[in-house]
Amino acid sequence: MRFLVVAILLSAFNMVSWADGVKDFYVNSFSCHDEADGSMVFPYKSLADLSQVEIGPGDRIHLAGDQVHHGSIILRGVKSAPDCPLIITSYGHGVAQIHSGDSVAIKIEGCDNVMVNRLSLHGSGRKGGNHSNGLTLLNSHHVTVDSVEAVGYHFNGICCNEGGDISITRCHVHDNGYNGIEITGREGAKSVHNVYIAHCIAQNNAGCPSILTNHSGSGILVGHATNAVVEYCESMSNGWDMPRSGNGPVGIWGYEADSLTIRYCYSHDNKTSPTGLDGGGFDLDGGITNSVLEYNLSMNNEGAGYGLFQYGGATEWSGNVMRHNVSINDGIKNSNAGIYVWCDPYNKNIPLCDTRVHDNLIVSNRGYSVSFSTGYARQLVFENNTFILAANGREHLHGDETVSLSRFRGNRFWSEEAATKGEPQPRVAHDPAAIYAPHAYTIPANVDVRRVKEIISQLLSQEFANR
Repeated sequence: MRFLVVAILLSAFNMVSWADGVKDFYVNSFSCHDEADGSMVFPYKSLADLSQVEIGPGDRIHLAGDQVHHGSIILRGVKSAPDCPLIITSYGHGVAQIHSGDSVAIKIEGCDNVMVNRLSLHGSGRKGGNHSNGLTLLNSHHVTVDSVEAVGYHFNGICCNEGGDISITRCHVHDNGYNGIEITGREGAKSVHNVYIAHCIAQNNAGCPSILTNHSGSGILVGHATNAVVEYCESMSNGWDMPRSGNGPVGIWGYEADSLTIRYCYSHDNKTSPTGLDGGGFDLDGGITNSVLEYNLSMNNEGAGYGLFQYGGATEWSGNVMRHNVSINDGIKNSNAGIYVWCDPYNKNIPLCDTRVHDNLIVSNRGYSVSFSTGYARQLVFENNTFILAANGREHLHGDETVSLSRFRGNRFWSEEAATKGEPQPRVAHDPAAIYAPHAYTIPANVDVRRVKEIISQLLSQEFANR
């Protein structure tokens, strides 16, 4: 009688798994059932078995936790409803690993309402044979990616190309080639709408061996997008193995985007190739409009803490704001500045326009507070910023004649070296209303990104005091 009850219960469980036309598919590499049907009781043994069935709207794919599953999951054209999304996740104890070798781990193409969470994706290495992304979202909408690790991919850990209403949260993307996370779309359009990236870590994405004519090795990159937010993210130690000279990677940045907000992020110790450019903390690059950099912390990057760039061929760059950010000891080898302004002379007729840089704290121990290199600009206004030249700081405003194209109003300047030597503070002719006074600050250590706004607020609100 006991065996009959168990059999009835197992049968009932499998029936529930297929209720209302929504199916649950389970994969467990320890399955030993010859006639597995994908149920929890009789799970598929491998992703290859799963690939033989049709995945429909609202179905759920469950991979056994603390196991390695070899292969890929490819989904195309699955249109789920908002209240019944298609789900790919782990079950049981621990997180499932997908080892996809030289291929993509998960590809979602032309799908709507999908959730991917609690998975670890492993490629064969950016130099080990892989030639793909970890997770690819292609022309899909209403996709949530949460608590996913992506490591060892030639291109991106996570890539979204086209589509919209994308959420990427609590992901760890590391040891990939091109970028940790990339958002991109059609050339000449800002076509990816409503993107949210938060509480992610992008680490040691060193550079892509096959990209020899453009940058690689960034942490988080948002391009061709409208209405995107990146917040509470950390980007570190990226870009050091970019295989070229020329323009290079940045920790967190955007280009050809409208209404992009980057806030409460920490970007530090990012690099570029030995002969490469950039390697900075943050960047509003070519074709950025109506966007905001606020309450970010940049430290110890090889490039500038904050880049304001307009490259040749980019569209309009205007209506942006950079406020309440902190840069400490950036520009180690490139630009030697906390803020670096550059506009390709090829694009000087579409320069940096109508943008305010205000209430930021820049502590430079490498050379300059702000540096201009062909920094063509109209109505680029710097006001109420605090610029401190620490040890080895040389000049507050540096560069070619384009420095005079920007306006400086009521900024605070201080040279610690001049104060130590008892020398007069160096005057800044471009800012007739400048204030010259010291500012107390403490270089933060062991930064918790969850507290980065609080840390920055404390640094910005330190009282001026005579020394």
